[in-house]
Amino acid sequence: MRFVAVDVETANARMRSICQIGLVIFEDGREVAAESHLIDPGEEFDWINVSIHGIAAEHVVGKPRLPEIHNWLSGHINDAIVVSHTHFDRTSISQALAHHELPAVTSQWLDSAKVARRAWAQFATSGYGLSNVAKEFGITFNHHDALHDARTCGLILQRAMDETGLSLEQWFDRCKLGISGVPRGRETRDGNGDGPLVGETIVFTGALTVPRREAADLAHVAGGRVDAGVTKETTILVVGDQDLDRLAGQEKSTKHRKAEQMAKNGQSIRFLVESDFMALVC
Repeated sequence: MRFVAVDVETANARMRSICQIGLVIFEDGREVAAESHLIDPGEEFDWINVSIHGIAAEHVVGKPRLPEIHNWLSGHINDAIVVSHTHFDRTSISQALAHHELPAVTSQWLDSAKVARRAWAQFATSGYGLSNVAKEFGITFNHHDALHDARTCGLILQRAMDETGLSLEQWFDRCKLGISGVPRGRETRDGNGDGPLVGETIVFTGALTVPRREAADLAHVAGGRVDAGVTKETTILVVGDQDLDRLAGQEKSTKHRKAEQMAKNGQSIRFLVESDFMALVC
């Protein structure tokens, strides 16, 4: 039984802007290899991202670009069982490979957040973030270091297998079912959402390529709650791609500036461009 746990950190709101990748390989219930790379994403570092993971532009000077380590990455995860905590790492890798016109990887992806929600009742509807689950089980790690996060993700999956008795293959089958264990569509919707945005509160700002109502519907179907304005409940701000490209820092929308200030004050808010949002929900 072998799987590869993966985590990435990004330089800015574009999920393609990977600046660190961590991989940890597990075989027969134990870690057998671990490796991480700092990567020069070839684009700007946003102070919000830097404040989260501590990786700044000067740390990636002289580091490889993604095409230079593509063989290393694909060699580990292509045709493998790959585990990440939520959809973000999977989408980031997909977006980055597409951006650099590199071959996509063919992997079986398993979401350890979905596993946690099914393995332990206390995480079924909330509290299934990587840090909180790790704290529950006494796993100490340096959060937002890609190698540490990948290892923690793998340890959570391994613990779930050990405690439930379900094999890796059985967990793939279990995650196809809803939280209650019955096929999706036959259970209550209250607190039982299971899309990539479940538990998130999303706010949109800037010019989107689709009507705002359509974007809100997509977020809702993906399990997220949509608000009209930025509040203390906001966890994701989706910014129009064109807005992010043209804004030098002084012309950001009121919502954007407010969200940045709240993030600076300690609120956990993820900034996404519209194209990455669409990649998550479609």
